[in-house]
Amino acid sequence: MKGFGRVLLLWLVRLFFRPASEPPPAIDVGRIAKLLVVRTDTRVGNVLLTTPLVRALKRGLPHARVDFLVAAGKQRLVEGLADRTVVFAKTDFFRAPWRFVGFLRALRHERYDAVVEAGHWHAFSFTSLWLARAVGAPVRIGHARGLSERFLTHGVKKDPTLVREVPSKLELLRPLGLEPDGERLDTTIDTADPDAAQAVEKVQALVQGKRYAALNPGARKADHRWPAEAFGSLARRLHLSSDLVPLVLWGPGEEAIAQAVVEASGGTAVLAPPTRLGALAALFRGCAVVVTNDTGPMHLAVATGAPVVATLLAEDGARWSHAGRFEGVAVADGSEASVERVCAAAMRLLERGPTRGSDEPAG
Repeated sequence: MKGFGRVLLLWLVRLFFRPASEPPPAIDVGRIAKLLVVRTDTRVGNVLLTTPLVRALKRGLPHARVDFLVAAGKQRLVEGLADRTVVFAKTDFFRAPWRFVGFLRALRHERYDAVVEAGHWHAFSFTSLWLARAVGAPVRIGHARGLSERFLTHGVKKDPTLVREVPSKLELLRPLGLEPDGERLDTTIDTADPDAAQAVEKVQALVQGKRYAALNPGARKADHRWPAEAFGSLARRLHLSSDLVPLVLWGPGEEAIAQAVVEASGGTAVLAPPTRLGALAALFRGCAVVVTNDTGPMHLAVATGAPVVATLLAEDGARWSHAGRFEGVAVADGSEASVERVCAAAMRLLERGPTRGSDEPAG
């Protein structure tokens, strides 16, 4: 929301939502029987970036039920990671208000003892903050930003020394006195997808049973896309240096980009079949290394435990990087020098061996 709409929203918040007049109550974690994590963002990466927080809450509160509220359509990404996945359909507010009211009544009926609002620390999100307040829990934790004090009981000030998103998200454990359970991202989307096994079989036939490097040249944001010619050059280098088969992955609307990479590879890369997220996760699990743009599938690849090289074109690329077998390479263009740096990062990950996971220190 920008411009006049945002100004109006903030004015209405100041008018109708008053900050608490008393200090926040002390939190007795032993009395928390039900806790809800709220993440209303519809983007794949932002859902997955919240999973280390959910895991830490489950470990730190073994006596409590930890539920995870996610946007409709994203529940398959995290099904089974929390005690219960709550599906939030924001469009019901306009299209089916009676269903939206029923949803809120059901949430309030749960009588949650605490809510952790896990929206972005840098941006005021009315939907996320309002929903956290509407649940009716006496304890509401979230990052302090904008007018969040009107919705939260315990605002957490962002530590400016933290660069990456996952450690910043784990700051929300602080009011509860809990410790992180590592930074590993988790996903279950491929475990229940009937298309995943079929996609793996098709790819194994394409690469003739050889090891493959998964290349993901697409991205939702055009300015996050490394040029197709650079991916093609990288495919040639990887094939010559490691004998890997470069496999070019693509999603809806990205086939032309993927085909351009194959053509630029000089015949070394093969085009993957069309894949949905579940199949994509399964292919990431089976690859030797992933090279991807900074986009949702980058986080999905990390969540599967695959070693990942990310091309970071945006200024805030370091924020979305990860610990462990992850190398973020800042690139400004598709020059051969940039291709060489990305290839060198991939080779370093390949040399580190088959151990997977992203809880180890960054290399």
